[in-house]
Amino acid sequence: MEHEGAVLLRTAFLTLLLALLPLPARAQSPTPDAGTAAPPAAPGASTTPAGTRLLHLDEAIQTAVANAPQLVQAQANAAAADAQTITARSPLLPQGTGIASFLRQHSTVGASTGTGSGTVAIVPGARPSTYNSFRIGVVGTQTLWDPVDFATWESQQHTADALRATAATTLKNVVLSVRTTYFAARATRDLVKVAQDTLTNQLAHLSQVEGFVRVGTQPEIALALARLNVANARVALITAQNNYRIARAQLNQAMGVATGTDYQVADDELPPVDVEDRPLPGLFDIALGSRPELASLEYARQAQGKVLDSARWQWSPSLGFSGGYSKVGTSVDALYDTWNFGLTLTWNFLQGGFTTGQIKTAEQNLRSATAALGIEQLQVRFDVEQAQATLLANKEALVASNDALENAKEQLRLAEGRYQTGVGTIIELSDAQLQQTQAAAQVVQAQYNVSTARAALLAALGRGE
Repeated sequence: MEHEGAVLLRTAFLTLLLALLPLPARAQSPTPDAGTAAPPAAPGASTTPAGTRLLHLDEAIQTAVANAPQLVQAQANAAAADAQTITARSPLLPQGTGIASFLRQHSTVGASTGTGSGTVAIVPGARPSTYNSFRIGVVGTQTLWDPVDFATWESQQHTADALRATAATTLKNVVLSVRTTYFAARATRDLVKVAQDTLTNQLAHLSQVEGFVRVGTQPEIALALARLNVANARVALITAQNNYRIARAQLNQAMGVATGTDYQVADDELPPVDVEDRPLPGLFDIALGSRPELASLEYARQAQGKVLDSARWQWSPSLGFSGGYSKVGTSVDALYDTWNFGLTLTWNFLQGGFTTGQIKTAEQNLRSATAALGIEQLQVRFDVEQAQATLLANKEALVASNDALENAKEQLRLAEGRYQTGVGTIIELSDAQLQQTQAAAQVVQAQYNVSTARAALLAALGRGE
């Protein structure tokens, strides 16, 4: 029999480990089995009651696509940019204006003669007169040559393309967020199962210890430790259930919905990515050709190039056609026809350095846009390499975690057998239970890591499946 002080020290150490063990999510308190400890179920085994609504991953993604406010905002910005493209094109198309006017005028009939210089000479004997003046007509213009307007229109087209690509980027990020939070909710649900199994085993161990203590084959301290383990297991289960509820609330936020959490997440997983084991150069090519962030920045760079063209064309003349037709007169029933047409050449050849300043500004903005594209290309390469490395490492860790869990289960089985025959101690049994609980939680974490790493790789490659 171990010294009492050593037993108390190990008891305190086990209590600290159990208190620090992170075990999130949902379940009901199990009924203690008066016999031997119940065999723990594999992590991830379904704990969903019959009739409970299951939320699948595809459904969560579809809900987010329909409701996520950040996606609605990005799509609205892209649609507004398309409308602005129409506005930018309008100066290049025919313009027409209808005119209707009425004037009540007063002048001195025969009282003046034009001098050609804008002055008026008064003629003796003139008489004042008041009369009406009516005018009804249309005027129209058409730009024949204005490279500034053409470049501005093309720049706006590229800007609209950039915002559409930005909306695609937002969609990719929304899908990644939903997948990540979905897998987090599934992991916390699985940790509830781990906590349930741990509590079931601890209750069974307590029942065994009580029997041994009654017949005097185990000391009272063994019963105290068994009760402590049960209490800690109950705390862990409550924490796990609360974490699962919070995880579903976070999933609702990612989906953009304000409903309750009266559902359970299903066991959905992402299938292996067909290219996840390929060499990096091939993955870089896929990502550089598919990532919407790169497309957005490339369109923005092209738009800035057209802004530079527009600034340079400020030194070019513009040519336009204008014409008009009107019915004018002093009475509505006595109007006569007037018309005109002509060409207008406009050339702003001297603007005090205004155009020069615009050109220099546009040149530097183009340099900045080109640099931003280069920065994002480097980021894409890093994202791909990081995602693949993380996925491959997590796949290996999952295999190792499953091996550790199998060994922990066997260790617990042997410890239970030794304790039942009176060979083992409560400390040995508690240690084995703790190891099995930690190994089960580690498997859940490894499964979560693999799922989220696979989702991150799909996002890094710019693939939406």
